Amino acid sequence: MHSIRLALLALAYAGLIAYGSLFPLDPWVHPGVGLLDFLSVPVERLIFTDILLNILVYMPLGLLLVAALRRRLGTLAALVTALLLGTTLSLTMEILQNFLPGRVSSIMDLGTNILGTALGGALAATLHPDTRIGHGLWRWRDDLFRPDTLGNLGLLALGLWGLSQLSPLAPSLDIGNLRQGLAPLALVLSGEQSLDPAHALAYALNLSGLGILAALIARPGTPAKRLFLLAVLAVLALKVVVVSRQLSAEALTGFAAATLILLFLHPLPRRAAATIAAGLILAGFAVSALPGTGDPEALLRNFNWMPFKGYVANIKGLAGIVENLWPFFAIGLLVRLCVPERRGGIFLIGGALLVASLVFAVEWRQQFQPGRYPDITDVLLALMGWLSAWWPAAPRSAPRSKHRVLPARGISGPAITLAFATAALAAVVAFATLVPESKPDSQAAAYPLLPEPDLLPPVDLPGFLSIHPRFPAPSAVDIRRLQTENRRYLEQARKRARGGDGPLETVILMAFIEPGSQDLARLHQRLMALEVSWRGHQQAKPLALAYDWLHDQWQPEQLAELREKLADAGDYLVERIRTERLSAYNVYLYNSPFQALVAVALALYEDDPRGEPIMRFTHDLWKNRVLPVWRQVMGRHGGWHEGGEYVGIGIGQAVHQVPALWRHVTGEDLFRTEPGLCGFLDFLVYRTRPDGTHFRWGDAGHFNRAVPDQAALAIECRHRAAYTPVAPRRPTPQSWPWGPLGDPSLVDERAPERLPWAKHFDGLGLLVARRDWTPETTYVTFKAGDNYWSHSHLDQGAFTIYRGGALAIDSGLYGSGYGGDHHMNYTYQTIAHNTITVTDPADTVPAPAHRRRGNEPRPIANDGGQRRVGSGWGLGPAPIDLDEWMGFRDMYHTGEIRRLVMNDDVVVVAADITAAYTNRDSGTGDFSARTKRVERLWRTFVYDRVDDVIIVYDQVISSRPEFRKRWLLHSQEPPFVSGNRFELEVGPEGREGRQGGRLTGHVILPEHAHLTTLGGPGFEFFVDGKNYDEDGRVQEIARTRRKDAEPGAWRIEVTPLEDSTESLFLVVMLPTDWGRVAQHQVHRIGSGDMPGVAVSTANRSVRWHFARDELSGQAEIVHDNGGSRTTVEW
Repeated sequence: MHSIRLALLALAYAGLIAYGSLFPLDPWVHPGVGLLDFLSVPVERLIFTDILLNILVYMPLGLLLVAALRRRLGTLAALVTALLLGTTLSLTMEILQNFLPGRVSSIMDLGTNILGTALGGALAATLHPDTRIGHGLWRWRDDLFRPDTLGNLGLLALGLWGLSQLSPLAPSLDIGNLRQGLAPLALVLSGEQSLDPAHALAYALNLSGLGILAALIARPGTPAKRLFLLAVLAVLALKVVVVSRQLSAEALTGFAAATLILLFLHPLPRRAAATIAAGLILAGFAVSALPGTGDPEALLRNFNWMPFKGYVANIKGLAGIVENLWPFFAIGLLVRLCVPERRGGIFLIGGALLVASLVFAVEWRQQFQPGRYPDITDVLLALMGWLSAWWPAAPRSAPRSKHRVLPARGISGPAITLAFATAALAAVVAFATLVPESKPDSQAAAYPLLPEPDLLPPVDLPGFLSIHPRFPAPSAVDIRRLQTENRRYLEQARKRARGGDGPLETVILMAFIEPGSQDLARLHQRLMALEVSWRGHQQAKPLALAYDWLHDQWQPEQLAELREKLADAGDYLVERIRTERLSAYNVYLYNSPFQALVAVALALYEDDPRGEPIMRFTHDLWKNRVLPVWRQVMGRHGGWHEGGEYVGIGIGQAVHQVPALWRHVTGEDLFRTEPGLCGFLDFLVYRTRPDGTHFRWGDAGHFNRAVPDQAALAIECRHRAAYTPVAPRRPTPQSWPWGPLGDPSLVDERAPERLPWAKHFDGLGLLVARRDWTPETTYVTFKAGDNYWSHSHLDQGAFTIYRGGALAIDSGLYGSGYGGDHHMNYTYQTIAHNTITVTDPADTVPAPAHRRRGNEPRPIANDGGQRRVGSGWGLGPAPIDLDEWMGFRDMYHTGEIRRLVMNDDVVVVAADITAAYTNRDSGTGDFSARTKRVERLWRTFVYDRVDDVIIVYDQVISSRPEFRKRWLLHSQEPPFVSGNRFELEVGPEGREGRQGGRLTGHVILPEHAHLTTLGGPGFEFFVDGKNYDEDGRVQEIARTRRKDAEPGAWRIEVTPLEDSTESLFLVVMLPTDWGRVAQHQVHRIGSGDMPGVAVSTANRSVRWHFARDELSGQAEIVHDNGGSRTTVEW
């Protein structure tokens, strides 16, 4: 019977392996290759974590098979049979994976799976009591612990906890790993980070419960608690050397507390002790699972109903399984120790229902907690743990005389049931109601806050408008224009206002335009009922608007109450912005607590004493924090660093609204003194590609998101090119609280043609150029500047090329989950961009545990790219202002354009991006700074719009010659490589700007270069030995929900054939229309100190020379086959 149970367990485990190997079980497509072809594909690189995962997954299978078959077949035959079955299972899985595009069949996987089966089988054979080793171990085990099934299960529970702490069982004595292993402890001891009491409490509760369990399964006289504490101490010490694990102050604190509890706990009857231990572990689970993360960057997650979806991708999933399994396995065993054997069935079933309900309730609640991951898998694992604890006892059990038993008149079975159920439900209710919801952590202990209002000096606003209304409001001219040109606007507003019951701002508007038309008592009642919450802007803005616009219509007592309510909202906004360190670099500030705060301060100042400190804080934030950051990022020519839609939902609804509101009330006209404000409109125009969508850079999931302030700012700056695409058909207010109604005189479809063909956005280090302003044009971008933390990527030196479609693309997809594996390992990193990587194989320090999430260190793919800086890495909050950015300049400085030459025909940008790869902390074991790999990386980008030629010249000096250098170019379609040339195309789509295009490349340097292509199914986002496609989810999202996404699927890598510290790359690229072959003649010229390339067409020849040790060069342009000559120098 025992062998049959083990065989069934082995069969069930094989089913789990099959599920994980074939996940997500869809789509099934014919592979188009031989099913066994993977056996002949050589393994290019061995990934240690993949090898370890494959071995660990198959070891239990081998162990269970040998344990089940040994009695019937004998040891050797059982080993051979287990090996054959494991091989058959693995081979079957690899063959079936041919039919799943998201899976890659590999001979390495097959070999390591077989090895895992063999090791598991050998372990089972070795540990059998008939062997010398097994006999000694079992004898030692029987001397210390009760020699029965419950004793075995108890030891297994303790072992599972240890495994949960030490997984993935990969030790490393690398100095960087050791530093990371001790980092959280050092941060607490140095005072840079505070101790997390909830984390420490969870350790104390779990260890106390496990310690009592150890005592319950020990023989009388065994110092079980001391042995347990020594074992725990060893496990905690080993965490320092295990990759991705860390020894924390919370773990040591919890261990110390558990030590005191266990050593001074008086002996208890078995059932009482078991009940207390189960309650302790259940409480430990609640402390860990119920509170929120307190992370302002965290997102809400939908409930995952697909079992093991997040557990099958890597070795961290295996660790997650153990972490979720052991608590309820231990609780189930402890309950089993309490109850009479004859009533076990009732407790097994009733407890299973209770456990499933409890964990499901916890997981369901996590849908509403930012940063939590509600998952049905956690429910299933808890249930599996509980059920496994009731494994049937062996026929022979230990002599009862050797163990303590409960007297006959002990606790009754029903009482235990009631106690356990009450404890479980009480834990849920207590923590669900008493533990506060997730609130962003102020991090005041480690990072300074903005000054308190009372500590700031009084403001001086000599032109302040004291009377109301102070805000921009509908003028008589505006109302007449609406009545004559857009009566429908007023009619709809009147209808929607519903006499005072409609949307608040619509009611306020109609009460201002048509006094007496709205029930002000009802409006006042609704305004006073507002509860300021979240970022506060949704309540503060209508309060400020109603107070200001309707100031003369309120009764004195109503006005006084509104003034008090408005002051409360202002205090809330000040505290929210202060304690959460909302940064002038980040979208959170502009969406939209900042605008609300400015409105409250301007409405309340001089009307109420409480308005004074609010204005002090607002004035300091605006003039000393926000404006300096805008000047830094926008420079003289405008722009913003955050990607895609973050421009529209953040800065794009503040860039006009705040300066316009400020000018109207204070008289200070920042539009006249800050050139970056009107320059922002140039950025909006130039970031639009020939197909009408926005260029892809940074975190961007939407490529046509409207910018709310665009039309109003364009009217202010008389910017026809920015106004025309968003001009309203009929007059409507274009900004909050009331903007210009529109200006038809600015509509000019040909306005872009009068703009320069190339634009340098100096604050960003961004160049955008286009051959002309037709949809069929060539459009290029190049970036080399500083990092401003928020929603940007590690892509200094990157370029893109567009002609009839995206040719050289910014690859990857933002939208599969912020902070997910695809985002952090691929899209965010340098590998996804058209720039340079320099790979040190030892650059493997994991990302530190997130400061607020409290998770474990996270291995990140070694892409050979730039230093990991900015949001999402868990390295700290955004710099709160320019001064703080400057204080961390060594981290955030990532490049600069040293020379820029631009004339009617040619633009040349010479950039130093060394700092993107190397700073003073590089090589010290710091995750962010990475290893020291790059001594110099200079990139010169050239676009000659006359001949439509792009040239990229790189000077790279690595710290060691063996560090592999890669020149990268990403594409949507498969590129073709022949010798030192490459070609790629994108087909036509039948819409403007998408007529199809072709790119031909000539690799001039390295002289002996190796050109390879990488991509296609299973390799679209391949880096460091793994394809980060979220099991096909990235492609699915791009296909179904992000129609304009261009995640790409291929890349070209150019590498030198010989190792050297210095490498030069010189590549010429020629964009043409789809199906057309470039007619340019391209050949190498120059010497070693001044390499170059000549590019000739029928009417023009250009000889480009680039200095080897300087960021300089020159071009000799010969017109009309030997006619006039022009020289360009930089």
